[in-house]
Amino acid sequence: MLHSFQKKSKKGAETPKHEMDVVEARLKMATDDYKKRNQTKGK
Repeated sequence: MLHSFQKKSKKGAETPKHEMDVVEARLKMATDDYKKRNQTKGK
């Protein structure tokens, strides 16, 4: 799991921009880490 939060608003389905920014940043970090770890295994 990269990120979770509890949505407080009952109206609207849009996820707050701040939460999406955090999710995107953590996904990028996880992707970069995965690539780095697998790159060293192949050598």
